[in-house]
Parts: sequence; structure tokens; C-alpha cells
Amino acid sequence: MDTALTVDRCPSPPGTVVLALHGDADRDTAPVLARALRRALAVRPAPEALVVDCSGLRLCTSSCLNHLLRARSTAAEAGTVFCLAAPSPALARLLAVTETDTVFDILPARPARPGPAAGGTTAAPAGPAHARARLLAAQAERRTADGAPVPEAAALFRAIAARLADAVGPAAEQEQLPGIERLERLREALAALALGLARTHGRPAWILARAADVLSPALHWRALTDDGTTTFGTVVPTPDDLTDAERAVRALHDVLTREAAQHTAAAGIRPRSG
Repeated sequence: MDTALTVDRCPSPPGTVVLALHGDADRDTAPVLARALRRALAVRPAPEALVVDCSGLRLCTSSCLNHLLRARSTAAEAGTVFCLAAPSPALARLLAVTETDTVFDILPARPARPGPAAGGTTAAPAGPAHARARLLAAQAERRTADGAPVPEAAALFRAIAARLADAVGPAAEQEQLPGIERLERLREALAALALGLARTHGRPAWILARAADVLSPALHWRALTDDGTTTFGTVVPTPDDLTDAERAVRALHDVLTREAAQHTAAAGIRPRSG
């Protein structure tokens, strides 16, 4: 059986680097992993997100785990989101034994690959904003019951989720809108999160703060072209940038809807109809 380790760089949107690991990650192959991680993080400008697909790992030892930990620290210093995706059983066991499963940000599923999807369309891989939203969703799902439920948070999460749905509709409709209107709607979604954040504290506020951070790139976008005056560092987003942010809004809507349901169920209250 081939015990080599291969590290493939997968197609991904601008700003995101996806590495897929296949084989055995042990002391002998650790240099291969270390070199690939260094190269991925040495890209300039620094990537917004580095996702390591671990679903193909048959074996993972502490030597390779140490390289993943170092890469995580290097990424944090550069402001890059670093996460492991779909840990194989071997890696999951190692993370649990070493109690590093709470250190890493972990996505439960493999990153999407470009290719045919249902209905003959093409499935796009997650961009930086959508990847951050999926990461927040994974973190929220993995958390244990760590405090009393907050009934007020349930109502707040539901209200914000409704505003997100109003701001950003289905992709088929959203992508037909003019760029200026798409940006307006993204700003509305960000405003809904910011207003909600101002009205709560504790864990609900932490989730809303992370959600707002996911959409923070929209603060640097403008819809109008440069008229010769200063643009204060703002840039015109590409259609892919807008699509990525809109996918993130939909993912955040799902996160807040689940959080509202969990607070409601834990508190034993019944959500108001209408």
C-alpha cells in the first residue's frame, strides 16, 4: 500500500486557498505537509482563508499535527482564517486525544468542488465570506450546552434572520439585480446584524459580532466608479465578490434560525406565531 502523502491545491475563489491531503501524514511525510502549508501562507497578498481538506488522510501522527498547529499560528498572525475540513477518522481521533479539537476551527464537510450540480448548474466552491459563514455555523453546532438559555435572544435571532432573508433573496433573483442594488442589500444585511449586536450581550452578542465580521468586506466596497476624487480606499466589488457575500448572508440566516430554535427549545417557550 502506498504510504506517501500528497497535497493538492484545489480550485477555489480568489482569496481562498484549499489544500487537499491524501495518504499518510507521519514523521517521514511531515516535511511534505510543512512545505505545502508554508507555500500556501507565503502567497501575497495573504489569503483570506486557508482550508485544509483532511478527508483523505489514512494516518496522522503528532509530527504532522504540530505542523498544522504552527500553520494555524502563522495564519492568525497574517489575519488568515485557518480551518480543517472533514477530518478523517484517524485525524479526528488524534485531535480528541490531544484535546486540540477545540483549538482548530473545523468544517464538518469537504469544501465544494467546481463541477456539475443538481439541475445541470455548476457548484461553486466557497469564497472567503461564505467560508467564514460556514465556519461560524460549524462552531455553533459543535458547542455544548454552556449556559442558561436566553429567551430574548431567540426573538432577536428570529428578527435578524427575517431581515437577512428580506435583504438577500434566492440566488437566481439576486444575481439579476444591478450591482448597486446588490451592494445596498448587503449593507442592509450588515446593518441588521450591527443593530442586533447593539441590543444584546454575552454569547448572543459574540455570535452576532462574528456574523457581522463575515460581511465586513462590504464596508470597503463602492458601487460608483472613481470620479477623480478620493475613494477612501474603497473598491468596486466583482460579481463573484457579491455572489460570495450573498451566499454568506444565506448561511448566516440559517445559523441564526438554528440558534433561535435552540434557545426556544432550551427555555421551553413557544415562539409567537405571525
